[in-house]
Amino acid sequence: MSVDTAVLKKKGHLTAAERKEMSLHPKYGHQILSQSNRLKMAADIALSHHEKWDGTGYPGGLKADQIPVSARIVQLADVYDALRSPRPYKLGFSHEQAYKVITEGDERIDPRSHFDPQLIELFKKHHTELDRIWRELLD
Repeated sequence: MSVDTAVLKKKGHLTAAERKEMSLHPKYGHQILSQSNRLKMAADIALSHHEKWDGTGYPGGLKADQIPVSARIVQLADVYDALRSPRPYKLGFSHEQAYKVITEGDERIDPRSHFDPQLIELFKKHHTELDRIWRELLD
């Protein structure tokens, strides 16, 4: 909500300044949601959903079990949705393409360093259900 709309809708690659602006969105979300005690889990998810299993994520460089499990789950769902959804700079992937990226990786995602290994195994077992839910909720 606090990230510049021009950055969110940009069709090309982000500049260093734009990437820095985009990387602040977890903190912005946390600031907004942490104003309510009832939204503590949502605030934790907002803050930690870009952390990576190996500690190379942001904003806090948390790793493995330091990352709240709720944020690890949402991170996987967020990556799946980002892969499936068309963006100004890319077409949406099929379920099969998204499954392959999440389980095998590509030039941007290494599942061994990106995701909780237990969640990857659960994703492999239940991926068709995630596809069903994604299609059901499609706008």
